[in-house]
Amino acid sequence: MTDQYSDPSADWHRLKPDTVLAVEGVLDQLKKDDAQADAQNLLDAYLYAKRLLAESMQALVRTGLPAECDTFRDLRAQLAARMTEEYGDRIPERYLTVPYGSRTHEQLFSMLLRRYRQPVSAALLRVVTRDSVHTERRTRELRELGLDIVPSREGGSDVYTLRSLELDTSLIPAIITNNLRDKKAPEHERKAVAAVLSEQAD
Repeated sequence: MTDQYSDPSADWHRLKPDTVLAVEGVLDQLKKDDAQADAQNLLDAYLYAKRLLAESMQALVRTGLPAECDTFRDLRAQLAARMTEEYGDRIPERYLTVPYGSRTHEQLFSMLLRRYRQPVSAALLRVVTRDSVHTERRTRELRELGLDIVPSREGGSDVYTLRSLELDTSLIPAIITNNLRDKKAPEHERKAVAAVLSEQAD
């Protein structure tokens, strides 16, 4: 399994030979006539090749992404500074943290930034994370930070476009509210913070 902190280029070269053999194994099964074919053997070969293809394609895509995305980290730092500037004297610091800073979030942003202002297919983003279930959720979480990532449809497929690097800071109250929930804030703190946010909105 490809580790998210490993060297993508090394992973690609390590995985490629086994992936070639796995794909050839599927092809060999497909070439058999009906009399020789065994459905279970074909399925086993397919599942093995599918896993290796997912790992190797993930490694290949990651070879084009930076180990660290300075732009992503800078935007998160800007957001943190703005949260502290607006609420630091009235809301406990633990509720002013910026969420969604995992390596997966960073890599998704890096792919969107690499194709800045161009649509990126959800399918390609799923290759980056090797996760067909949660990739859209991680992308939605980036949008919750105030990043200008727009979902749309193109050619019958879901796509995402990073349109600008300007943060929408109007989402800060929602971030703080989510932090209250995620950190299981006691009821009195919930009420106090809600009062501050309500006052700011007015």
